Amino acid sequence: MYAMVVRFEDGPQDLEDGISHVQDEVIPVADATPGVAGFWLVDRQTGERLSVMVFEDESSAEQVFGAVGERRAADPERNRPSPVGSKRYDVYGLAGITREGSRHGG
Repeated sequence: MYAMVVRFEDGPQDLEDGISHVQDEVIPVADATPGVAGFWLVDRQTGERLSVMVFEDESSAEQVFGAVGERRAADPERNRPSPVGSKRYDVYGLAGITREGSRHGG
């Protein structure tokens, strides 16, 4: 199990476009993919956004990135801001999410 943390530093228009991209294209795919959990964070004052996605394995990550790539290809003119950095982390503990990616109580 691992997490990907992707960081963005957006101007005002890129900030709104990036949020819309995540809400329209990334979250629905991640939500429909078993073994995936995600958190998307924003500091509107500085324009910094963080995408934090947890993957059970490489297969679940490939499913998400493949499906998001298909959506990008279907609308190549849409503004999707580029990240300024990303990093992979091993997950050594979880709270509120089971190892299968489902939420407690759900």
